[in-house]
Amino acid sequence: MEYELTIVIPVYNRAGIVGRTLESVQRQTLRPLRVVLVDNNSTDATPEVLRAWKEHAEGPGLEIILIDESRAGAAAARARGLREVTTPYTMFFDSDDLMAPSHAARALKALKQTGADIVGWDVDFISHRGKPERRRFYESDTLWHTLMHGSMATQRYAARTDLFRRAGNWDAADHGWDDIELGTRMLLLAPSVKKINGPVTVTVIGLKESITGEAFSPNARNWEESLDRIERSLAAAGRPTEAVRLRRAHLAGLYSAEGSAEEALRLMLATLSAEPSALRRTLLRFACRYTSLGGRGVARLLRPFFKI
Repeated sequence: MEYELTIVIPVYNRAGIVGRTLESVQRQTLRPLRVVLVDNNSTDATPEVLRAWKEHAEGPGLEIILIDESRAGAAAARARGLREVTTPYTMFFDSDDLMAPSHAARALKALKQTGADIVGWDVDFISHRGKPERRRFYESDTLWHTLMHGSMATQRYAARTDLFRRAGNWDAADHGWDDIELGTRMLLLAPSVKKINGPVTVTVIGLKESITGEAFSPNARNWEESLDRIERSLAAAGRPTEAVRLRRAHLAGLYSAEGSAEEALRLMLATLSAEPSALRRTLLRFACRYTSLGGRGVARLLRPFFKI
């Protein structure tokens, strides 16, 4: 029996809800299928829940590997999980989200039929307030959309395992936009990218206690350090970095909208001082102000002025 796809799921203190995710994985029509569960220092009953599910669900065609990672953070857990992968393709997933029964089979079929290095799809995001939102994967201008719209967010794609490794794996020190940061490094390797259209097969559940929480300003340094890493990767590849400054201005606008004027001012001053173009400095100020007032779509409006 030849396994071709592994799903890697980091888990931290999800004893009460991870069962829904695991059930959605167990219902996958794809067989054989390998699943790697990484417990990331859980302090609740999560380890017991994972062991019980493994004992119940594992059988012919469904192999479940349960491991631990002591370094804190989803990126560290994902990096540890990737080291266990022996299949040609890998999909990362989160412990509070859901996949339709056809999801894994559809992803693997697209990877094999297209020969692409990355295949992606749209997802439905449901906030803890119950408000639904379609979040897109972009086949074209993917690097821009990854930086601005999270196109390479964890639940929106699967890829060749060797691409994850050639890009350098997840950065365990990144506690912010680690998926966008890794996605940038992967895309800088110029992989072939294809999008699966049709019905949405992933539902992302937004929880108040998730890593992003409800606000950006309380964890300001995390997001900003991710952008610093992305900027360094772009510069090392000889790519323009001005789009990262636009993303910082947008982030400063989010800080301001949350009432964190001091954080917004601090970030904007640093961002403007790094921008040599007078025109782009004006556009950065606009982006921050527009976002702070609740405006959306600033990345689309300003795309012609910022290279990546």
